[in-house]
Amino acid sequence: MLSLILPTYNEAQNLPTLIDLLDGVLGGIPHEIIVVDDNSPDGTWRVAQMMAQDFPSVRVLRRIGKKGLSSAVVDGFDAAGGDIVAVMDADGQHDSALLLAMFRMI
Repeated sequence: MLSLILPTYNEAQNLPTLIDLLDGVLGGIPHEIIVVDDNSPDGTWRVAQMMAQDFPSVRVLRRIGKKGLSSAVVDGFDAAGGDIVAVMDADGQHDSALLLAMFRMI
């Protein structure tokens, strides 16, 4: 299984588009998407929780009192249940189509 870690901070507007895209890209393989949010003031964690109702592969870690990309990634690794782990920015700057190719190569 692939565990995809999405560290987030103020990504409420980007997250729905990204989750929908990832669901299409990863739909053919066992996966989980772990949104690790640093208690974003824009409610990113809340949007992620709402998305999880429609996308069962989505899990949400809301970190209160913790901040930082590196520690968010590590917390995501700790929560991951997959034997393959990947990290992707939630702002859409990474090409999600590469995930499937990398998964198959591994």
